[in-house]
Amino acid sequence: MSNNKSKIGKVLAITAGVTLAAGATYCASCGYIFSKVFKRNKKVEYLAFSNSLPNKSINDEWFENCDKEDVEILSYDGLKLHGTVVKNKSYNWVICLHAYNFYGTQILDVARNFHEHGYNCLIVDQRAHGKSEGDYTTLGWKEHYDVIDWIDYVLKNNPNASIVLHGMSLGAATVLNTTGEYLPQNVKCAVSDCAYTSIESLLKYQIKKYLKLPLGALVPGVNILCKSKANFSLYEGNSLQQVKQSSTPTLFLHGELDAFVPFEMVFDLFYACTAEKELCTFQESKHAESFLDKNYFEKVFNFVDQFVK
Repeated sequence: MSNNKSKIGKVLAITAGVTLAAGATYCASCGYIFSKVFKRNKKVEYLAFSNSLPNKSINDEWFENCDKEDVEILSYDGLKLHGTVVKNKSYNWVICLHAYNFYGTQILDVARNFHEHGYNCLIVDQRAHGKSEGDYTTLGWKEHYDVIDWIDYVLKNNPNASIVLHGMSLGAATVLNTTGEYLPQNVKCAVSDCAYTSIESLLKYQIKKYLKLPLGALVPGVNILCKSKANFSLYEGNSLQQVKQSSTPTLFLHGELDAFVPFEMVFDLFYACTAEKELCTFQESKHAESFLDKNYFEKVFNFVDQFVK
């Protein structure tokens, strides 16, 4: 009898040890993903880095000589958010929203082309990026409330403004989340370039592809950290649900060679959108590189010009 008890005790001890080890591994994995994805560690050299790709010299010369000023607003949760206004003699405005791990003036192709098309440009550093405050990105969720504040900023200074929203990747998700809210009539249309359907779907895809782990097993654990450290639920960030209640005309763009955000997501977003909409894909473009296609801005302005005079 005592031998049996001893064997049972050993089995329980081994089981407990395995369970604790598995739990520790799970927690460590969730912590790694949260820190890697949501925690932002900005460095001085990061702010100085410029990557305008093939058009760098053109963009740099334009930005050096344009009429511009730094502006700042306070977010609803107390962060100082930075933007750069490039001025034009026009009532037309574009709010430019950058991709993940970039900042507003790092890639200037969108702003420059809109400026040459007669627009004032508000180039935004999204929270926890560039010169804006914040320790955590929320991948487009809290950021879309920031965009509503930026819209208010434009309208306080320019009540008759016609506003276009343009975003890439993180910026595109931010744009789509914004269109799901009640917006002033001054917001005429939106351009979403390589957005993801939801934070949950993107994380599941990334975990499966890069970590080779079970599809969604880590997401709930990561969400606990999102709630405790960044004060939001990653399940809130659902652009697919937001576009279902949008009334803002939207152009959906996506590169067909995108390996970071699944190309198929653009179709889910497009068909779910309840507003007037168009879809354009770029056969040779990777993630957030469609703007390098020679037809990109022709497609953008063919759409935008329908709604902004």
